[in-house]
Amino acid sequence: MFNNTSADEVRWYVFGDDDTIFIPENLARTLSKYDHRSWYYIGAASEIYESNRVFGNDMAFGGGGIALSSSLANVLAKKFDSCIERYPYLYGGDSRIHACVLELGVGLSHEPGFHQFDLNGNALGILTSHSTRPLVSLHHMSHLDPLFPNSTTFSAVQHLFSAVEFDPLRILQLSVCYNRRYSWTISISWGYTVQIEGRHMFLRDILRTQETFRPWQNFGGLASVYTFNTREFNPDPCKRPVTFFMEYVSSNPDDGTIKSVYKQAYENCTYDPISSPRKIEEIRVFSTRLDPDIRQLKAPRRQCCDILRNSTEGKVVEIAIRECKEAEFIYMQP
Repeated sequence: MFNNTSADEVRWYVFGDDDTIFIPENLARTLSKYDHRSWYYIGAASEIYESNRVFGNDMAFGGGGIALSSSLANVLAKKFDSCIERYPYLYGGDSRIHACVLELGVGLSHEPGFHQFDLNGNALGILTSHSTRPLVSLHHMSHLDPLFPNSTTFSAVQHLFSAVEFDPLRILQLSVCYNRRYSWTISISWGYTVQIEGRHMFLRDILRTQETFRPWQNFGGLASVYTFNTREFNPDPCKRPVTFFMEYVSSNPDDGTIKSVYKQAYENCTYDPISSPRKIEEIRVFSTRLDPDIRQLKAPRRQCCDILRNSTEGKVVEIAIRECKEAEFIYMQP
């Protein structure tokens, strides 16, 4: 609760762990879809099947964050102490909140922007397949590799937030466009990476999460059973998509255009200097600030992108992100 704010003015109570990172504007915009005068219990489960089996598929995990509407929280608070006495065997405050909310007859309103991140290693795969919902939280950053090359965990998070400052609701939003001449599939995870596959891939296949990470714990046969679709992350770096990491973001004050620049993370690979995406050194992405209304927040739609001019012929590619046309499909045009 903020200082000088009375309980009557509070609409939502939000809980997180000491290593939970929230994006405040995205949290507020996500909660704006809901009426705080009704009873809401909002969050997301774990990415790991076994964690959900143990703690509950319908539980908001505390590391990803839990939001309770004030109307629900005020009723829960009156009987919470007596309720948790019935559950001394449960692990963690999130389990106890879950049990007591269930006793009040309230189920989970799932919001995939809350991230528990029960993973180890390289988070690139899960970040580049983020939902069309706003990114609300990150968790367990100390258990993951730094999000950007040649960075510490702290400086990498700071770097990501340098993009958040320009366009918080667009951060990690995925747009996909195609270069027909070279059969390239280009996926932009705004503010984080651009990846180019040197082959055509359908959107449904691009949206599968690259398995760049390791399981959270050794659960035996269930260790790598996730709650989302995955695809192989090739052990040979030269057979992976070419990845460009965000270098910086800037904004034109005259027309509001936001430019994000991505530089290639080089691998020591041989390649065709004409047709390979490895010839590209830099990608510049142009967009405007994403500002959806309530209707669009409730029913989000992925945005489209266009490769500008003949920029794939040089070392720099320029791409514009825009709203898709009414009946526009995202695929390689004939």
